[in-house]
This record gives sequence, C-alpha cells and structure tokens, in this order.
Amino acid sequence: MKQRDVQALRGFACLLLVLYHVVGNDPTRGLQIGDGPLRTLINALAAVRMPLFALLAGAMQARYPRWGSALMGDKFLRLIIPMLTVGSLFSVVQSLVPGTNTQVTDWHLLHLLPVAHYWFLEALFLLFGVMALLQRFNMLDTVPRFALVFGASVVAYLAHPGTPWLAISGMFYLMPYFLSGFALEHFKVCQPNVKRLAPVLFVMGAIIMLMWANPVAEPDRFGWAMLATGLLSSAAFWLRPVRAAWLARIGDFSYTIFLFHVFFTSASRIVLNHLGVHATAVHVAVGVAAGLIGSIAIHALVTRSIALKALVWGQFGQKRRPERPSDTSGLPAPPPACSS
Repeated sequence: MKQRDVQALRGFACLLLVLYHVVGNDPTRGLQIGDGPLRTLINALAAVRMPLFALLAGAMQARYPRWGSALMGDKFLRLIIPMLTVGSLFSVVQSLVPGTNTQVTDWHLLHLLPVAHYWFLEALFLLFGVMALLQRFNMLDTVPRFALVFGASVVAYLAHPGTPWLAISGMFYLMPYFLSGFALEHFKVCQPNVKRLAPVLFVMGAIIMLMWANPVAEPDRFGWAMLATGLLSSAAFWLRPVRAAWLARIGDFSYTIFLFHVFFTSASRIVLNHLGVHATAVHVAVGVAAGLIGSIAIHALVTRSIALKALVWGQFGQKRRPERPSDTSGLPAPPPACSS
C-alpha cells in the first residue's frame, strides 16, 4: 500500500475517533445520547475505530525491521512519554474545568489505571514488547508459526484474561488486530485477486455486526462477533483503502489529533451548552471540526519548540524530521513494501 493511502486510513480512523468522543461512549458522557440512530452508529463503529488503528500499527511495524531493546527504547519515548505528559494534562484540565463529564477520583492511580483513550498508547507499548519476544524466537516468520500465535491471541481475546491495570486488557484487545495487520504486510497479502475480496469481507463484517453484535445496545467488545467484524472490516479497508487527499492530509496530523482532540471536543460542547445551543447536529459538526482544527493548531505550535516535541511526541534530537507528522505518530513510515 502506498504511504498516502496509509495516511488516508489514519485520517479516516481519526475522524471516527473524534466523532466517538463528541457523541460519547455511553449515555452519561459527551452529548449523553442514550438511544437512536446516532448511538447505534457509534456502537457499531466500535468494530472499526481502534481495530483499524491497531491493524495500521501492525502493518507498519512489518515494514520496520528493528526489534529488541532499541525498538522498545524508541517506543517508550514515542508512546509512554506522550501518555504521561498529555494524558496527565488532560486529567488536570478535567478536574479544573466545570462541565466535564468525568474526573480522576484517585490521583495515586493515575496511569496505573489508564486515562481516557490514552490507554491505547500504554497497551500498544506492551504489545510491541510481546511482538519483540515473538520475533526473538522466530514465531512470526512462517505462516504456520504465525497462525499458532494468531490463534492464541484470539483465544486470549475471547477469554478476556487481562486487567484494566496498566492497560493489560487493552493489549489483549488490540493483539489480534495488530497481528492481522502485521500478516497482511509481512506476507505480502496485496495481490489483485485478494483485493477483490475486500467488498465481500466488508459485507460479511456488516452482517455479523447486525445479526450478532447488536449495535442497538452497547456491544460486547470482547465477543466473537465484534472480533470477527473488526478483523473483516479493518482488513477490507486495508485491501481497498479510502483514497481521498483530504483524509490523507488529516492523517498527516494523526498522532497530534489522537493526543489532543478531546480537549477541543469537550470545550466545544461546554461552550455550546453555555450559549444555549443543544441541537445534536450542531454539536456533532462543531465538535468534530474543533477536534480536528484545534489539534492541527497544536501541531503547528509543537513543531516550533524542541521542548514541546520532547514532551508531546517523545521526540528527542533530530533523528526524525519534525515536519513529517507521520514520523511522530508512534508508527514508523518507511517506503512501502507493496503498492496498490
């Protein structure tokens, strides 16, 4: 897949994530919508949002040959440092600003119990550690060995053995999707005859979602139906990516959007409520726009400061070009291994 297609997929995943936090993950947060078409849509898209992010992470890692301690040091800087700095800032802002939906109740447990969506960074760091061990013992090199590892990840996903502490359960949640992305790129599943299956995979995922995952109620994210839908839909997007220049441009700022959009989606909701504006369509449109535009403005500010690059992106020194937002996304972006 060409790098601009990857960026477009990142942009698409960012849009879904921003929309999710505008609406809220349950009736007590965001716009506090309990039912209706918008709530059903948000519940259904749970099978796409983080699975697609995880699949992209796995696919990009398959293009990146470095494993072991060097990789983990790099990932600590690029994932854990931003989680600690931006995640902690978010918690402080939540505690100080009136009108927010949730607040930290025990500061001693901050990040031991993950903060908001920053769990993804902590879980992804753990996952890179597991992948480094698997690679060390050559468990990802051949299809039979990979199939064994992937099967074990599916069993762990369905058994849900993890704990929310340190995002361990999040790691088990992401692992099948990460591995599927790794396989698609590592084993070069980019052939034209395979790409033709993308619409079939997407339709199959939609059918499973509608028949078994029950998006009307909040679906079980560790259930087999959500897993199947997530694997099928994210693979379909990889095989037949959404090609749009404007999405690729959003994807260029994907990491900064991921880190900061919640500040602006929450602010837009609080301001609109203060002004007496309660129309759902207005909240959604303004909230999504604020989440994207505000984050891009933060990105422009960060690029001008060495200290902010270190705190926000975990970027120390000049090993990566700061003008390439994809370089600071926590996912490496070397030349593509197969084109589409």
